[in-house]
Amino acid sequence: MDTRNKETKKRIITEAFPKLLQDNAFDITSKDTPDYNCIAWACKFDERWIQPPFLGKPNLDCVLWWPPGVPEGLEPDCLKKVFEYFGYTECDSGLHENGYCKIAIYYNEWTHAARELKNGYWTSKLGPQEDIQHGRPDYIENDVYGKIYCFMKKRFE
Repeated sequence: MDTRNKETKKRIITEAFPKLLQDNAFDITSKDTPDYNCIAWACKFDERWIQPPFLGKPNLDCVLWWPPGVPEGLEPDCLKKVFEYFGYTECDSGLHENGYCKIAIYYNEWTHAARELKNGYWTSKLGPQEDIQHGRPDYIENDVYGKIYCFMKKRFE
């Protein structure tokens, strides 16, 4: 991605998430791709779109997937069960803990999940757009993504 294009994209992203303007960790870390969504990215997948099947495929080329045995719904507890399927348990905060990977679930229905990186920064997939790195999970709270509903953690693999 050329520098001018990247700066334009960063400006568009910070218009949607104004708190990123104060975030020195903010960066775009991938190209646009509709192959996976934020839930899949938080689960460390980049080849599937994780959402309840009743919503249908968001695009023709993606692989739609939902964990077997997990209730389908847009309630935040359904999304918590997705992460429990992968070994996460609810925790009190998004503060960095050595040896643990944390995720943040956002609620406005359930709209977003972000994952903590080993360096303590966070990563988010913005719909069919880019992945970004951000310094704190609350920096991407807004009217669309909502507020953080809960944090979950599991040991780094």
